[in-house]
Amino acid sequence: MDFTILAVVLLIGVGIPVRNKLIRKYREEKKKKDEANKDR
Repeated sequence: MDFTILAVVLLIGVGIPVRNKLIRKYREEKKKKDEANKDR
């Protein structure tokens, strides 16, 4: 029981910030590509 709670807390505590970082990186890449395509 205690181990399950610990695992969930770690998953949420570590997983969400990592996911947000990946999403931010993806959005920046997409923005750069869109700007590059506008110049053509």
